Amino acid sequence: MVKFAHRVEYAAFAAVSALFERMSLDRGTALAAALARPLAPVLRARALANLRLALPELSDAEHRRIVGGMADHLTRLAVEYLHLAELRDDPARIAVEGLEHLEDARAAGRGALLVTGHFGNWEAVRAACARIDYTPAILYRQFNTRRIDEEGQRRMRALDAPLFHKGRRGTLGMLRHVRKGGAAMILCDQRFSGAPLVPFFGHPARTALAPAQIAREYGAALLTVRGVRRGRSSAFDVTVDPPMDTADTTPEAMMAEVNRRLEGWVRAHPEQYFWLHNRWGRDAAAAALST
Repeated sequence: MVKFAHRVEYAAFAAVSALFERMSLDRGTALAAALARPLAPVLRARALANLRLALPELSDAEHRRIVGGMADHLTRLAVEYLHLAELRDDPARIAVEGLEHLEDARAAGRGALLVTGHFGNWEAVRAACARIDYTPAILYRQFNTRRIDEEGQRRMRALDAPLFHKGRRGTLGMLRHVRKGGAAMILCDQRFSGAPLVPFFGHPARTALAPAQIAREYGAALLTVRGVRRGRSSAFDVTVDPPMDTADTTPEAMMAEVNRRLEGWVRAHPEQYFWLHNRWGRDAAAAALST
């Protein structure tokens, strides 16, 4: 039964992917966003709970508007995965600031850790880095269906960088890559069981210290990055911040600063954040939902 379900899932994925790959990027994202509008109510329960917790000063109507914008953004993001080479090669798609910080890390042979969250388009950041031939590897959660995971990897490899599954084996592979002077990207805004509680939107959130710890241990540059969507287009403003202090700052303080920066980006563009994660734990989300 599971194998049959996976075959059906893959067939649907392949058909939809083929449809949107044949379209231009702008036409495909516009169509996907239009099809996604009816899906916004399906996403509301978890997203609204998180929004009420993180941004209680906003009205319920504003929260619902953000959820609708999030649905629009996420469907565009899914189509953009099919056109990563175009994002890399079209100078009008991505404006970049701060690539010199990556250049400095590469020249020093230190390696670099790019930290961000499920905000904007993180693949736009990797596409921008590909322009200087220093594309960060990425550590990601493997898709449940093997063939979908293989197809996802095929598309992400358009940016010519290693891909690692989350888990012990993938983490070791990423560490070897950084130790050899490579760059790697980590999306660090998911709840990590057993991790320390670090403030995020004024509430304690389980936050992995691994990016800061790895940077300290290997002497790698720790850089916060983001790719902010311009309006409802497939064009982005990518920023690579100067390296954080890893010598005289504790990992807890470093990740608190990462959370603070991510919070600032999200407050400026809340519809570009993935509000569906169980970021603060089930109890906090349930309490917000009941208010």
